[in-house]
Amino acid sequence: MDIVRELRHAARRLARTPSFTLISLTTLSLAIGATTAVFSLVNGVLLQPLDFARPDRLVYLHDFSSTDENRAISPRDLLDYRTQTHSFTDVVAIEGDLSLSLVRPSAPALRLSAARVGATFFSILGVKAQLGRTFVAGEDVGNAPKVVVLSDGAWKHYFAGDSGVVGRPITLNDAVYTVIGVAPHFLTYPGNPELWYPAVWSNARLSDAGRDVHSVYGIARLRDGVTLSAANRDLALVAHRIASDFPKADAGVGATAVPLRTHILGDTERSLWAMFGAVAFVLLIACANVANLLLVRATSRASEVALRTALGADRIQLVRQFLTESALLAFTSAALGTVMATLAVHAAVTSTVMGVPRLQDVTIDVRVLGFAVVLAVGSGLAFGVVPAVSASGWDVGRLLRSGTRGATPGRAGTRSVLVLAELALGTVLLVGAGLLIRSFERLTHVDPGFRPDHLVVFDADLSSKKYNDDATVNAFTDEVVGQLSAIPGVRNVAVAANRPFDPEPLFAGSTDFAIDGAPTPAPGTAPESRVLPVSPSFFQTMGLTLERGRGFTESDNRPDAAPVLVITEALARRYFPGQDPIGKRLTFNFGAHPRGEIVGIVRDVRFDSVTTTPEPATFFPFHHVPVGATFLVRTAVDPASLVNDVRRVVAAADPSVPAYEIGTMNDAMGASLARWRFYTALLTGFAAVALLLATLGVYGTISYAVSQETRDFGIRIALGARSRDVRQLVISRGVSLIVPGLAVGILGALFLTRLISGLLFGVEPLDPLTFTCVCLAFAVVGGIASWIPARRAARVDPIIAMRSE
Repeated sequence: MDIVRELRHAARRLARTPSFTLISLTTLSLAIGATTAVFSLVNGVLLQPLDFARPDRLVYLHDFSSTDENRAISPRDLLDYRTQTHSFTDVVAIEGDLSLSLVRPSAPALRLSAARVGATFFSILGVKAQLGRTFVAGEDVGNAPKVVVLSDGAWKHYFAGDSGVVGRPITLNDAVYTVIGVAPHFLTYPGNPELWYPAVWSNARLSDAGRDVHSVYGIARLRDGVTLSAANRDLALVAHRIASDFPKADAGVGATAVPLRTHILGDTERSLWAMFGAVAFVLLIACANVANLLLVRATSRASEVALRTALGADRIQLVRQFLTESALLAFTSAALGTVMATLAVHAAVTSTVMGVPRLQDVTIDVRVLGFAVVLAVGSGLAFGVVPAVSASGWDVGRLLRSGTRGATPGRAGTRSVLVLAELALGTVLLVGAGLLIRSFERLTHVDPGFRPDHLVVFDADLSSKKYNDDATVNAFTDEVVGQLSAIPGVRNVAVAANRPFDPEPLFAGSTDFAIDGAPTPAPGTAPESRVLPVSPSFFQTMGLTLERGRGFTESDNRPDAAPVLVITEALARRYFPGQDPIGKRLTFNFGAHPRGEIVGIVRDVRFDSVTTTPEPATFFPFHHVPVGATFLVRTAVDPASLVNDVRRVVAAADPSVPAYEIGTMNDAMGASLARWRFYTALLTGFAAVALLLATLGVYGTISYAVSQETRDFGIRIALGARSRDVRQLVISRGVSLIVPGLAVGILGALFLTRLISGLLFGVEPLDPLTFTCVCLAFAVVGGIASWIPARRAARVDPIIAMRSE
């Protein structure tokens, strides 16, 4: 009953000061809401185990070489890892980021993302179907019936959640598959597919001749008692034996296993923990600010405290009174913050541009709600104990003698310490935000090597049997290019096997090559290049600058023409240093025309990301090797206005061919920067709040000191002090807060900003310009926060000041 009575009294006291209550609730609820939302991300993405059976025993297998740290494995090599190692209960092939065309009667074809996996894929993960069944042994051999497992999203979106879909035949790429099951909603591996189908390899791919086709990865389950390091030693022995026996395909190639969780999360773990640390700083700053407000409020209640003490209230009762108000503020803020966090988490989960893995696992669950309660208790104690203890230790006799304006020992020092903490924490956040802003600015100004403006891009899925020869692919692409060129506002149209910044490329081949006349390289050291078939108009459509020689002509594009090549500057620098590559001949392990003469050199192109170094690339005439079908349309009008025209043209050419990934190149480049944009915006928001709260803290502390010393200022002015002297005195107090707080914050930033080094591009964690700008920013806002009360102090009327006393 005492607690209920105290809560009732605390609620009435807070209601009598609506401004203080509103400011405190807003500050705390925003801080608790942001902290809870980020913890929800950390909890769902990092802390929750993978939704697989004994996920700590699952590993991801990949090859590596001196030029590729995450190299794909050939199916034949993976078979050796499966049969010749002793560390795994099973090894299964996975190949994500594929696509199949879902052909529907009397409706346009749909393109579905797909993953090709071994028959034991689901069993090795320990995942069971929510409807029907998953694959069984033997369904990944050549003569097995064609079966498919749908994802939960595809089942609900394309089949309306119909339980009768199990056993139903569907047509994928002109082949009839039987739906045997629907996967549980949490399964989105590998590559967030909409369906899984068995990986069936031809005899050629499983022969020794197929060892140079590195196209798959693997997942495996460690045997009980086997450590990851022991498994890697086991893999290394097998990989070394393969490299020795087949040096042409695997010289210099090794194999390694990493925890599956590490593979899925990538570098997200470090980034999310850094964001969690940043939002925790915001919470601490908010608590310090509310503690300052409570100290001021406690001072205004000095006479009340004195009277209660004189009437017999002991120290514990006074502390309980203040802590009850703090707890009521904290728990109300936690409730409001949880609502805000729920909305923020929903927005994050439904977002498609954050680039955070396992985002679908993020929810407001019991652990998150428990965290919010802990925040409420912790923050309530953090900002409630200081004023409670301070008020309980006041000199009651002195307060009663001095009336309502009695002194409250130690409060000025306590407030100053709190403001110093706010400034230090805010400095760390502002430095981190400054580094990310500078980094993001560098990213947005990286030259991709082409002109992304006014460029519409889209892919067409030609994987059906209808397009299993070069002639039909060339006929289709020529028809679409011709129809697109006739659209008003279109300047140039090109077709290629791939394009830069394609999130799901149809073709992304790289291969080794030989330079005619050059010595035969040692096994495993042959030159390598990305290969990209393109139409003659590709270079002009993309805005690629021709540095030397010429591009392709229509006569070069004829299938029977002598093969010619255009290379990038990166290839010329790496393999022809100090030489003129024009006229040189290269022989590739690619396509029907592997040998070609270099006729031109174009600028370097960044294909996958603006953060990667341009790699050597070689362009072939498209009609010689028509693999994939990516279209690029240069426009004189708003490129977004042509999306409907693009769909109409493709449907008219062949309604069974789905067109997808339709958008502008600027949007594609923007999507590739989504992760950096998200973390930059998040930390910048935290830093802005921290800067505002720290500024208010400085202003509040100085302003309160001025109000308490009005009489002193009046006496100084009456004795001849100039207004300038008074202003300097007050501003010096602000400087005495800002400089130490800034110094502590800079020292903290020197160490803590290393946590976000993985998010930086072109900027060092100890960037001098960023640190200088942060110091200037705090000097400016701190100066303004100090000058306003200093100006008020300098205008004090001595007679009014002393009369008020």
